[in-house]
Amino acid sequence: MPLIKLVLTTFLQSFTNIFFMFLVLIVYWNIKRVAFFEETWLGFFRYKISDQLLERLLYGMLSGLMASFIIVILGITLDYRAILMIWPLAIFLMLFSPRYLCFSYAAGILSLVSLIFGWPDIDVSATIALVGVLHLIESILIYFDGYKSSVPVYMEHSSFNPIGAYIMQKMWPIPLVVLLIPDSAAQLAGSGINMPSWWPIFQSQGAGGMLAILPMVAILGYGDIAITQTPRDRAKKSGIMLTIYSVTVLTLAVISSRIYWVKYLAAVSAPALHELVIIRGKREQTEGTPLFSVPWKGIRIQEVFPDSIGEAMGLKQGDILFSINGKSVNSIKGVEEVLSDSPSFVWLEVKRDSEEIILEGKDFQEGISDLGVMFVPRNTSKYFRMEDEKGIIVKWWNGFRQKHNAGVGEG
Repeated sequence: MPLIKLVLTTFLQSFTNIFFMFLVLIVYWNIKRVAFFEETWLGFFRYKISDQLLERLLYGMLSGLMASFIIVILGITLDYRAILMIWPLAIFLMLFSPRYLCFSYAAGILSLVSLIFGWPDIDVSATIALVGVLHLIESILIYFDGYKSSVPVYMEHSSFNPIGAYIMQKMWPIPLVVLLIPDSAAQLAGSGINMPSWWPIFQSQGAGGMLAILPMVAILGYGDIAITQTPRDRAKKSGIMLTIYSVTVLTLAVISSRIYWVKYLAAVSAPALHELVIIRGKREQTEGTPLFSVPWKGIRIQEVFPDSIGEAMGLKQGDILFSINGKSVNSIKGVEEVLSDSPSFVWLEVKRDSEEIILEGKDFQEGISDLGVMFVPRNTSKYFRMEDEKGIIVKWWNGFRQKHNAGVGEG
C-alpha cells in the first residue's frame, strides 16, 4: 500500500513538469493541424478541438499510470543522465522526420553509442526496457483510440481510380514515474524508497536497496493510413503488431540484463523492428486491394457524419447506395438531383456486404436535401498524395539543393 501511494503521489507531480506542459502544446498543435487538414477536405471539422485535447489527456493519464506501475513492478531503473540525453536526441531526430520523435530511435542510438564507445555510461537493458513498456502502452492506445477522428480523403489508384482512404494522426502526452539508480538519483530526489523482498523482477543496474522515484513525461504518436481496411480495423491490427513488437523488445531487454552480448541485439532491435513494423504496415495498405473503391453500380458511402440524417437512418461505411425513392443513383450529382426538392421522406435501397436492405428517413420540418455522408466519387481532380512527412532539416536541405542546382543550371 505505501508503494502504491508513493507511485500515485509522484505520478501527480508529473503534471506540474514544464516538459509535460510542452508536450500538451505539441498535442494541441497536432490536433489543430489535423483539424485544419480535415477542414480543407470536408469544409468543416467534425469534433471540437477542446474535446479532443481533453480525451487525449485522459487516455494519456490512464496509460501513463499503467506504464508507471509496470515499470515499478518490473524494477526497471534508469540513470537520470539517460533520460536527459534521450529527450534532446529524440527532438533532434524529429527535425529529420516527425515520426523519429519516437523513443525507440533515440534510445536505440544512445544505447549503441554507449555499448561501442563506453559513453554515456547508461544501463542499456533498462533503457530498452523503457522503450518496450512505452510501446506496449502505445499499442493499447492505438487499439482503442487510434481510429477516432480519422480524416476521409480520396486517393488515386492504378487499378481503382479513385479510391477512398483515411488518414490517422494521433498524439498522446504521457505522464509517468521512473525509478532511478542511487548515484544519480540521490542528489535529485533527496529521498528513497525501500522495495519489497521479491523485487526486482528485472535485473537493472543498481536495482535493490534504496532507490529514488521521479516523475517523467513522454509523448506517444500514431500516424497511419487505412486503404484496405476501415480505420477501426486498421488501428486494431496496428495495435496488435505493436504489441508483438513491444513484447519482443521487452523480452530482449530482460534477457540482456543477464546476458551481456544480447544488449547489442536489443539496442539494434528497438529502432530496426519499429521501422520494419511501419514499412510493413504501409506496404499492406498501398499494395493491397482498396476497401472503398468505386462500384460498377450505385455509389459507395465512405463516411457517415455524426448527428446527420444518414447516421439516424443507419447508413454505414462501405454501404453502396443504389436508389433514392426508387430513382437509381450512380454519382454524387445524381444524389444531389434526387434530393434537390428536399423531400420530407426518403427510402434508400442499399447494398451492405452481400445483402440488399431498405433504409428510411424523414424530416417533415426542413426536408432532406443532404444525407450527411461522404461518397467515393467516380471522377475527381482532388487527390491526397501520400508522401513521407519531412522534418525541418530535410526541408531546408532539399530547398538548398534546389537553389544550388538552379544556380548551376543558370551558370
